[in-house]
Amino acid sequence: MARRAGDRLPARERWWIGLLLAGCAFLDLYRLGAGSLWDQDETRYAQTAVEILTTGDPITLHVNGQAWYVHPPFYMWLVAVTGRFMGFTEFSVRIWSALFSILGVYATVLLGRALFGNRIGLLAGAVLAVTLQYLAQSRLAVFDTVLLAWMLLAFYAFYRGYQRGGRTDYLRFFLFVGLATLTKGPIGLLLPAMIIIPFVTIRRAWGRWREVPWAAGLAVYAVVGLSWYVVETVLHGRAFIASVFGYYTFGRFFGVVESQSGPWYYYVPVVLFGAFPWTTFWPAAAAFHLRRLRADGSLLALLGCGVTFAFYSAAGTKLPNYVLPLYPFAALAVAALWEPAIERRSAGRTIGVSLALLVGLLAALGWAIAHYVGGRYPDQFHMLGHILVYPGLAVAAGLAIVLSLAARGRVLAAFVALCATMGAVWIGILTWIMPIVEDQKPIKPLALAIKNALGPGDRIVAYRLGLDTSLIFYTNHHVEWVETPEALRGAVCAPGMVFLVITREDLATLPGGVPPVLRPFAEHRGTTVLVKPGSARCASAGRYPDGRRSSLRRPASARAPARIWRRVANTPS
Repeated sequence: MARRAGDRLPARERWWIGLLLAGCAFLDLYRLGAGSLWDQDETRYAQTAVEILTTGDPITLHVNGQAWYVHPPFYMWLVAVTGRFMGFTEFSVRIWSALFSILGVYATVLLGRALFGNRIGLLAGAVLAVTLQYLAQSRLAVFDTVLLAWMLLAFYAFYRGYQRGGRTDYLRFFLFVGLATLTKGPIGLLLPAMIIIPFVTIRRAWGRWREVPWAAGLAVYAVVGLSWYVVETVLHGRAFIASVFGYYTFGRFFGVVESQSGPWYYYVPVVLFGAFPWTTFWPAAAAFHLRRLRADGSLLALLGCGVTFAFYSAAGTKLPNYVLPLYPFAALAVAALWEPAIERRSAGRTIGVSLALLVGLLAALGWAIAHYVGGRYPDQFHMLGHILVYPGLAVAAGLAIVLSLAARGRVLAAFVALCATMGAVWIGILTWIMPIVEDQKPIKPLALAIKNALGPGDRIVAYRLGLDTSLIFYTNHHVEWVETPEALRGAVCAPGMVFLVITREDLATLPGGVPPVLRPFAEHRGTTVLVKPGSARCASAGRYPDGRRSSLRRPASARAPARIWRRVANTPS
């Protein structure tokens, strides 16, 4: 393997790292603001940042005017800053996730250099940069890439301290895990600790713990990572503690939060496809590093992958983005597998077999997309199916080039071609496929239509939309959420103009039919907006066909409301 690098980067290597980061920036920033925000997390965090400015309170976070005790505020602070100076757009909300994903690639390069050497660090950064799930996560207005960047910098700082016994390096570790905690909570310290402690234990290097400046380090961590928790506990007491620590921390691991559950093997298909196109290199990389456990880099790479996967698989609450910290360690492992082949200028059996398996994985991925999307969203798949063929063909063509280069011993060129293929396909997806997907999302155009018609005192009511915060974000208005027909009638019956947002399916199945005081306003992709004019009045008389009394009565001025409602409920999108 290459000689371990020092701290100072040679000029040639700085040039290559700069080129890598420029490529990352292009992949992450290209059309970053083109699509509307996704529910629930993107719009929820964006709305939280909006309300930091509207309430003037950066400490206690709010959503829809209510205190929100779920996550720490660091990411929302960043979004509030860009929103304050650039306005709240899709680009300004997502920019921090993209920037920190670039920082995460750079931190992976640094960690790879420290563990393995200069070339492997650079290769690992390239592997991570074009990993499918990392690319997708880098473009979402959520804080997973921010958390990951802090964690990777913490690992790098700790290992440099471990190498040199440097007090400053250890203090940087505590600073970075403090920032990770301020980003997403105690996991910012817990996950690095669960990897570092076994690393030191297996190395039988217990005496190294005496080199750590515990008092100063824990003080840095407490000030950076825990001070917000202390302030919120003082301000809100038991309600804050029960929500943040009871429900969203311990409850997330030992139970299921917000119905986000899954079987023990939940993350197997996630990483199988999320690590594309590097997944088929993992078995060979695992065998490669198991034979080299005496090397720090191999041990840390295996611990980073294994501990992360096991921890989140054991948790009761499961989401695909939770395992994102696994990918940088997998990138280090795969890069170390490629480096000897590049050095020898021969792909050998290991790289060749992994590339052949990649062809099979591509076919399996195509089948899975057709089976899952075609089964769950048949109409959308019928519309998009022919377009999805083109990325598949592009990957297949790129793989053919990669295999040809590898067979001729041009291993570095094959590696670059594989990265370039993934990057080109990603740009194609963003250019041609995502606009079609965007057209299927109903809330933003409806919310903007409502926003343009809103007057002082007007109200927005959402029926069974699952706290769709994009409606709040894009209308910039408080939304009343109702879940039952009785609550819906009460909300509509209240004085003033009311905009009701409801799916066509729920509209067609309302018990007793449609309240006649509402008029059609707008409709898009299966979701309808209806409006009750401010002059309309509700009465308590009237019965539904099943004999129950209705709290809404048709006003004398209403004309043919039943025909209007039937037309809206049955109109195709």
